[in-house]
Amino acid sequence: MKRILLSLLLVLPLYAAAQTVPPSWTQDAQRERNYPSSDWYTGFVRNRLKAGANEGVALKTLERDAQNQLAESIIITVDGNTQMQSASRSVQSGSGRLEQIHTDYVQAVRTATTATTVKSEVKSYHDPASGAIYAFAAVRRADLATFYQKQIDLDLNKVETALSIAEQLIKAGKKMSASRKCSEAEKLFTGVILYQDLLAAVNADADESALQTARSGELQRTVAQSLIDLEQSAFVYVDCKYEYKGYKDDAFSSDPGIICDIVKQALSENECSIVDDDAEADYTLTLATSTTQRSDGKGQYGIISYYANVKGSLYNHLTKKKTADFSIFNDPDTYVAGKSPEAAATKAFKLPALKDKILDKILPKIKN
Repeated sequence: MKRILLSLLLVLPLYAAAQTVPPSWTQDAQRERNYPSSDWYTGFVRNRLKAGANEGVALKTLERDAQNQLAESIIITVDGNTQMQSASRSVQSGSGRLEQIHTDYVQAVRTATTATTVKSEVKSYHDPASGAIYAFAAVRRADLATFYQKQIDLDLNKVETALSIAEQLIKAGKKMSASRKCSEAEKLFTGVILYQDLLAAVNADADESALQTARSGELQRTVAQSLIDLEQSAFVYVDCKYEYKGYKDDAFSSDPGIICDIVKQALSENECSIVDDDAEADYTLTLATSTTQRSDGKGQYGIISYYANVKGSLYNHLTKKKTADFSIFNDPDTYVAGKSPEAAATKAFKLPALKDKILDKILPKIKN
């Protein structure tokens, strides 16, 4: 028994000493030997564990720092980010439609960091004797190249799918929805550009086939042209008339045409094109206006006031169906007082509330 105890006493110090020996990757020479830069990207950071700090939390934080350093080592090979910025500018149009396509150093590092979680090695170590903490991250160039190629292909497939859906929406008469789908496709090129630059950085031999530059360029042109074609692409014909109700309710002797012009302007501001020929329209908006006397000025306060009324409908020429039917009559939000019936009714038709009520009825149908 004494021999066993003696043996254990001899072995335990050796075991404890072995446990405190820092792993080989904490040594510069060992890292360079086992993870040559020709095949690997690496990130290595060291720090000291602060008194009272949680060891696990500190090591996790250091691991993230190592991964970020790894990502930065990839990005600095992209020619100081110039290539990415140039590629970003190349897909912008004169109209400014693609101005949201913007890449910068921070975004590139974030993208690269995401990729390094694929098949990467992340290690950390705390040396209790010295209080030092270490973290190391490494990923093979070949694994990164494969990942970036897959991401380029995936994003370009998404662009093609979005364009296909947009085409179907156009055929269904939903041009506004098609335009939004093309805008979604446009935003995907931010990722494509980044992944192309990162692939070129990790694999100097990546050719146009791997980078899919021809396919990407063609899709960019298709999306840009589609957005141009769909800009203000909902063609609306507006048919207005004034209805007479009777002597006291008619503030005008002829059609004032006030709300008609206001609605046309509002539609133009909401990506619609106003056309003069019903045969060229996607939609026909019919508006019938009238007035109602609210007070004739003979009461206690002598106030003349009138309601502005609008009855309307929206017809979809593609589906050959009426998609909206509404009436705004004696609405408490659409009357105004004035010195004369005409003055009161004119102000009533110019009320923003009346325009907004009409747009609320028709825009959701046009933009569907």
